[in-house]
Amino acid sequence: MLHALHHFNLIVSDMEKTKAFYNGVLGLEIALETEIEDEGFSRGVGLPGTKVLATFFKLPGSNGLIETFQYINPKGRPIPSDAQANDGGWQHLCFSVDDIEKTKRELETKGVKFLSTPVTISPRHPHFAGVRFCYFLGPDREVLEILQG
Repeated sequence: MLHALHHFNLIVSDMEKTKAFYNGVLGLEIALETEIEDEGFSRGVGLPGTKVLATFFKLPGSNGLIETFQYINPKGRPIPSDAQANDGGWQHLCFSVDDIEKTKRELETKGVKFLSTPVTISPRHPHFAGVRFCYFLGPDREVLEILQG
């Protein structure tokens, strides 16, 4: 049945800003850039007259991709400014790192704002003892995470 992650999709407001962040700041390689304006695609997403700009970013250490769509037509709604980590739906994308402190410092020098400093899960936790993580925001307020351990 299922055998691998192919991609997941992120709707963005500005593709140039998205590429500058995911490629320029996070260093993810762009696998493909294209425009999609197709009747079959419109039927597939259930939105007549759809036109999107699409950029696919390679996930490090994986065959999976981050697929980003900027809907030119029809326009969608932005992520609410008051969205929180416990709101429904897909909430965040996590990247594994070797050294969370070093990665955080490197990202901060590139202008990334973190929602917290790295935190460490209690050594008493039966599954995630000692795991360190912290969240930050992408250009459309999408929640991203770095995790060590």
